[in-house]
Amino acid sequence: MHDDASAGASVRAHVRLLRACGFLRARDAGARGAVYRALALAVTATYLLQECACAWAARTDMDELARVMFLLLCHVTSLAKQLVFCADADRIDALLASLEGPMFAGGSERARALLAARARVSSRFVRCYSGTAVVTCTLWAVFPVLQALRGEAVRFPFWVGFDYSSWPRFSLVLLYSYYVTTLVGIANTTMDAFIATVLSQCKTQLTILRMNLEDLPERALVAARRERDGARAACASERDGACGRYHRWLDTLFLECLAHYDQICQTAHTLQDIFGGAILIQFGIGGWILCMAAYKIVSLRVLSGEFASMTLFICCILTELFLYCYYGNEMSVESARVVQAAYCMRWARTPARFRRALLVLMERARRPLRPAAGRVVPLSLDTFLKIIKSSYTFYAVLRQTK
Repeated sequence: MHDDASAGASVRAHVRLLRACGFLRARDAGARGAVYRALALAVTATYLLQECACAWAARTDMDELARVMFLLLCHVTSLAKQLVFCADADRIDALLASLEGPMFAGGSERARALLAARARVSSRFVRCYSGTAVVTCTLWAVFPVLQALRGEAVRFPFWVGFDYSSWPRFSLVLLYSYYVTTLVGIANTTMDAFIATVLSQCKTQLTILRMNLEDLPERALVAARRERDGARAACASERDGACGRYHRWLDTLFLECLAHYDQICQTAHTLQDIFGGAILIQFGIGGWILCMAAYKIVSLRVLSGEFASMTLFICCILTELFLYCYYGNEMSVESARVVQAAYCMRWARTPARFRRALLVLMERARRPLRPAAGRVVPLSLDTFLKIIKSSYTFYAVLRQTK
């Protein structure tokens, strides 16, 4: 039975949703699981091609093109991440295994409390985030029905290839559209939440590492005393530097901190190697998605249901971009504090050998972890602001050329 106070617990809800959608390989799924994933990929890719055909047909009508493009671009970013989950399934499995490993389990009560809190927040967030996507897609499915009931012509934002004016065909196209958009909505938001949660987990692990470094000499002294007899001190105080047990525990706990730091760096680098390209595509297209959505929403009545659905959609896209930038920024800031934590420990009365090893760690940690999209665009709050500004610039240009 899994303990909720672990690093792996923070992504279990994400993993279940992605496997249910067919975007992530399940353990021991066999041929049936492979067929299901291939079907999910085929459906999303086919729908994207239909949107491209519709966008090409509407290329001379800016209003119609905007209606198609904001969803088309969103599906492009989703497909890019879906392909990564399919192509790098082995490395993603290894990443999940490392999160479940003992190195990220947390030893102290404070560490386990941090991990448990992170797991609760992550689980609630992914359910709320994907739920928002489901509500948005449901509203989009309701609008065509209302139009059809009023006798108005319904135009779906993708190429169909046959007349769907009759109710049986209309219902078939509507169900197909609702299925694909809901599938992509749930999976896309969950993929974003998954990547952001791993970033936040790296930040949490860096916080635990800082706590372990700050009180390392005290923990070594306590461990040395317990090793001896559990009651009488192995040495009277830290001044007894020749005490073998104390020195040995200093080295042991320091090596644990060093291995912990190595594992955090490896996890951060693996995450960037796997998803860096997909995040770069997300950042490159995110501004255009917001631009097209804003172009469409200004023509809607504020009190209409379509306005509410577009507002929810824009909130999802903003959240999607903000997640990467916020947690990437948090990880960078926390990584920069590792040197300060090492210096703030009571190292003055530790052996010279330990101080030299601590100096090596501090020198290594001087270069903080800075996650980047495609090794080019840093995941920072400044990047988020630049995307928002560029989106507004695109929107202003479109409004002037209308």
